[in-house]
Amino acid sequence: MIVEEQFSKKFTETAANPRHRGAWYPEDAAEKGMALVQAKYKDSKLYWLVDIHEDRVYSARFFAYGGKVSLAIGETLCAMAEGLTIREACSLLAEDVERQLRDDPENPAVPQSKIQAFEVVEALLKIVESEYPTAKAVAQAGAAAKENQDAPSLAELSLAEQAWLGLSKEEQISQVDLVLDEKIRQALMNDGGNVQIVDIVDGKKIIIQYQGACGNCGSSIGATLSFIEQTLRSNIYKDLVVIPNDYM
Repeated sequence: MIVEEQFSKKFTETAANPRHRGAWYPEDAAEKGMALVQAKYKDSKLYWLVDIHEDRVYSARFFAYGGKVSLAIGETLCAMAEGLTIREACSLLAEDVERQLRDDPENPAVPQSKIQAFEVVEALLKIVESEYPTAKAVAQAGAAAKENQDAPSLAELSLAEQAWLGLSKEEQISQVDLVLDEKIRQALMNDGGNVQIVDIVDGKKIIIQYQGACGNCGSSIGATLSFIEQTLRSNIYKDLVVIPNDYM
C-alpha cells in the first residue's frame, strides 16, 4: 500500500529532468509553416506546434510554475501528445497522464492529496481543442499570403495596389465584406460571434467592431484578429492593417 507522501520513482525522475520545458513562438510556427496552439490554465501553459496538413502535434513544449507536480504533469502530457493528431491528443485524460507516471500499475504515482492536480490536463486540452481551428486558419492564411507574395512580379503587385487604392471607400468596404462573408464570418458565427466594418482609412486601416461572443473573447485581439488580418491581406491587399474599434 502506498504511503501518503510517497511519489513514484518515475514521477521523481520526470519532475527533475523535464525535456519539453520551453516555448514556441509565432515566428517559429511561421518559419516551419505550422500552427502554434497555446493554452494556459492556472500555473501551466502549453505551446504546441501542429502540422496543419495532418493536424498532428509536431513538437510540444510547456511552462509550469506550480512545483514538481506541475512539472511532471506538463512534461508527461507533452511527451504523450507528440506524434498524435490533435483529436487523439485532446482525448487524453487526467488518469492517462497519472498512470504514465506510475512504477506499479496498481499504485498511484503521487499521494492522494496530489491527485486533484491532474485535473489541469483536461482543462488545458479543452482549450487546445477550441483554439486549434483558429490557429490552423492563421497558419493557412500566412502560407497563402507568402505564396501570393512570392508569385507575382513587382509590376503585377504594383498594379494590384493601384487597383485597390483606386476604389472608392464604398467599393473597398464591399470588397472586404465579400471576403469576410466567404472566409471568416461563418467560423465566427459558429461560436456565437460576428464582425462588422466600421471604417476604412486611407485604403490601409480597416476598423472593425466585434459582435456577440467575439466581443468578450480573449483571442479577439490575438489569434482571431491575426486570422482576419492575414486573410484580408492575402485576398485583397498585402499592407492592410485590421484594428478593433475598441482599441482606436
